[in-house]
Amino acid sequence: MNYMPLAAGAVWSVLGELQTILAVVFGLGMVIFFHELGHFAVAKWCNVHVERFSIGIGPIIWSHQRGETEYALSVLPLGGYVKMLGQDDMDPNQMTSSEIAENPRSYSSKTVPQRMAIISAGVLMNV
Repeated sequence: MNYMPLAAGAVWSVLGELQTILAVVFGLGMVIFFHELGHFAVAKWCNVHVERFSIGIGPIIWSHQRGETEYALSVLPLGGYVKMLGQDDMDPNQMTSSEIAENPRSYSSKTVPQRMAIISAGVLMNV
């Protein structure tokens, strides 16, 4: 009996499944990229200090500092975030909450319409 066609068929089947999985992960990564790009672009437009633009979850496999922003890529492109000054929990080694609130480039110092625009820009980029 010749088992070669069966083995070759199994290999092609596995490669086809792998190609499908990679295409789904890539597609999801692109959706996440454009979603986060929306937050990033509007934050910059509103003159908010963006500390990090990151795509992926898990350990960082690549990062690059350009200007005031660190751009990062993590192992699994299944999430992402834009870290803005004054948006989330305080780092005790950095500025106090009152110093951040007084900083004109802080997210928390922006007007309500500006903050709404920054937050909703991610969803609007996915429409």
